[in-house]
Amino acid sequence: MEYRRKVAICGSGGLGSYLARAILETGEWELVILSRNPQSSPTQGGVKVKQVDYSSVDSLYHVLKRQQVDTVISVIPDAEVQLNIIDACLMARVRRFVPAEFETSPDQRPLYGPSDKMTVLVRLDEVRAQLESSVFSCGLFMETFAPGGWANSGSYNYGWNDGTFLVDLRNKRAYLPLDGEHTLNTVVCLTSAVDVARFVAASLSLRSWPTEMKMFGDRLRLGELLEIAQHVRVREFSVKYTTEEEIEFKILRTADWASQRILQAMRSILGHEYDVGQRYLNAKFPDIRAINLEDFLRRCWKPSTR
Repeated sequence: MEYRRKVAICGSGGLGSYLARAILETGEWELVILSRNPQSSPTQGGVKVKQVDYSSVDSLYHVLKRQQVDTVISVIPDAEVQLNIIDACLMARVRRFVPAEFETSPDQRPLYGPSDKMTVLVRLDEVRAQLESSVFSCGLFMETFAPGGWANSGSYNYGWNDGTFLVDLRNKRAYLPLDGEHTLNTVVCLTSAVDVARFVAASLSLRSWPTEMKMFGDRLRLGELLEIAQHVRVREFSVKYTTEEEIEFKILRTADWASQRILQAMRSILGHEYDVGQRYLNAKFPDIRAINLEDFLRRCWKPSTR
């Protein structure tokens, strides 16, 4: 069967920009960006940019149909928006869909997790016979620890992350959650957004997709993460700790959105949701050599001079 060689990305900031670059670099796919905002020109660097109304299934359908899109990738985590995209994909007979479900593995999430995420995954399971989909689980994005974090990437859902989560390499501080044994032995997987994008782009060539595809560039205990950060900056960090009980207490009493995101992420770490545990895509595409955390940090940070 001959497939349409066009991919649409819903959301252009943050991870979306990495995905666009990686897909274009394959030389095998045309690319269209679906954007809420009108663009000054119909194309950007050879990429078509189409304005859509994400609150309208009809608006999405007409663009997907006219563009003859094979695969849609969402980097917009809003559940209502994603459900609209899914419905539009079904109407336009899009073959594949990637939900904005990066980082944590659905297999590792507790049953009491956010209902909006479950709603999207349940819907995808219901329509699997008509719309193939896969979750790309990668653990924490290494960009979390880059200067300024994701805050300046144009990705609104990562606006809370300013480069100070867990380890603050600029100010040589750390704020880390302790496990039930009061140790830093909780494991997290980490992958750079560049490598995630390369794996996703390579996966477009696979004949069939499992419901989840896992990858990571590094797998570390929190204590090892701290050691690497200190080693790269050549400076011992000032470290504060928190417990699971303290995190739960603060979640119930914190109204600030950014603080809530940080606390929720810490709870997910202690719940092992960021330990994806397998390297399916690393094995599938051995030519993609994912960067480890130390090398990534050395590209971003210089040793401390004070």
